[in-house]
Formats: sequence, structure tokens, C-alpha cells
Amino acid sequence: MKKLTFLLAAAALCGCASFNSGDIKVRRETAAAMLADREITPFADVQVSWRVFPYRAPTDSIGEGSISRPTVIKPVQAEPGAAADFAELARQVFGEAGLYDQGRGRGALRLELTTLGKWTYGDLFKSFLVDTGFIFIIPASLRENYYLTADFAAPEKQVRVETEGTNKTTFHLLMMPLYPFAPPGRKETSLLRQMLWRSATDVYTRLKAAGGVPAELPKAAAKNEPAVPMPGPPLPPDRTWLPGQGPADNAAGIVPEKPDNTWVVPESQKKDGQPVTQPSEPIKPAEASRSWLPPPAPTTGTAPAAAPAPQETPDD
Repeated sequence: MKKLTFLLAAAALCGCASFNSGDIKVRRETAAAMLADREITPFADVQVSWRVFPYRAPTDSIGEGSISRPTVIKPVQAEPGAAADFAELARQVFGEAGLYDQGRGRGALRLELTTLGKWTYGDLFKSFLVDTGFIFIIPASLRENYYLTADFAAPEKQVRVETEGTNKTTFHLLMMPLYPFAPPGRKETSLLRQMLWRSATDVYTRLKAAGGVPAELPKAAAKNEPAVPMPGPPLPPDRTWLPGQGPADNAAGIVPEKPDNTWVVPESQKKDGQPVTQPSEPIKPAEASRSWLPPPAPTTGTAPAAAPAPQETPDD
């Protein structure tokens, strides 16, 4: 039983091969011009960071997750050893390209690598190899996508160069003979080296077009920190506009201006030298017209005449 388990594990580990793809091809003419150029000013520092979106969440296992509540995968920093190796590889490539010299360089180049779907053999044994147990009959593949950005400052602007690559690993029993030539770990290193060389040629082209001399790159803003820190607590509001609380040169405060009294009452509206506010005789309203009422009934014993029918008027 132990031998069978060992054979299955060995077949799962060795029955795979990785293949690289993406926009990572280096143009020969650009690379030759970059290596022969002695007038361009290199960078004095290369800042490197690597964040990873793992293939599965740390708490994920078989049976967890659903359509209504899918597992959320958050980015994490790469392992310290892998991050240090990548930083050393990046400085080596840009140094060989003539774009990095700590002694005579100027400015900084900021490299940020993002990996989507990065897996380990431990992750595969807990999920992928269990869920797809038919890989020894039908091939199954996993993709790791890499996204590399290079930021630097030119004399008048800030420039960004982007490079993308993919490392595809295929699992199948017939892939065992190819494993020594294309293991996942070695193909990842090869892909990163190729992406760095492609990024170096693109950085050289953009830097040469901007004058060939890099400028100082602004520092990256720290997370959870305000962009402009407050120097202290806010000052109390200015209340000098209130009455009696004016400035020192006007202790009496704000005094309203005297209204304008230059208007004159006409003589026709005066009586005994005083303005007339009320009329001398009360105004009586005119008596209302009652012509619409019917005539009064006669006092004799005869029957009253019928009232004429009201005249109809056409509608407006």
C-alpha cells in the first residue's frame, strides 16, 4: 500500500511539464543598441516587490465554498526567499543591460511583480489532484499569470512599462519524460528572466526618448496614512463678527449705518405741517348694483306675472 501511494505521488509530481508564453520576446535590434549605448545614465537603485494571489485560499479545502458564498482569495507577499531571489535576479539583469549602477547612477526604478494563481504541490494534493483524478487519462492544465510593471521618472513626467507572461503546467502521465527538461520551478525562473529582459529593453526605449537621464522617483504612499498629515488640532472658528466682539481697533463692534432720511413728504400730503397718514373723510364703498334682481311682486290680488327666464349666454 505504501509503495502504491509512493508511486502515485511520484507520478503526480513528475507527470507534468511547464511551458512559457506571453509578450516576452526581446527585440534583437533594441537589445543590441541598449548594450552598446554608453551615453544613457543608469538608475542608482532598483526597488523590487512581489505579491501573489495563491491558487487556493489558505482556509479553503474540499467541499468549502459555494455559488452564493465563494471563497475570496486575497493577495499576499511572496515568500522571503523567493522575493530575495527575484530582487537579486532583477538587479543582475538590469545591471547587465547597463540600466543599473549604484555608483554612477541617478534616480530609482520601481519593479512590482504580481502573480495570479500561484500553486504549490501541497495545494494540488488537497484540491486539484483530488478533484481531477482523471488526469492520468485526460490531460489537465494550470496557468500562472505574471504581470510586471516598471515605474521611473523622466525629467518632465512619470513613465510606466508593463510586461505580461504566462507559465502553463500540463499534468498527464505521458508528461513524465519531459519533466527533467521543463519542471515548473525552472520554467518560472526562465519566464521571470525573460520578462525582466523584455522590461529592460522597453525601459531603455522610453528613457532614451525622454532624454536618457532619469529623475527622482516620488516615494510610494504608505497604506492607511493620509496623503497630507494634519499639523495639529483644528483652530477654533473666528467669531469676531458677533456684536461686542470686534477686533482690537474697533472695540465697539460692528455698528449698523443710520438709515437714509433724505426723502421729503410732498406738501399736498401734509396737514398743519405734519404728514397725512389717514384720509380726512372715511372712504365708503359704492352701493352694489341690484339690477339683476326680479321686480317686486304686485300688492293686488292678481297672480304675479311669471319672471322672465334668464338669458342664456354662449360659453366662452
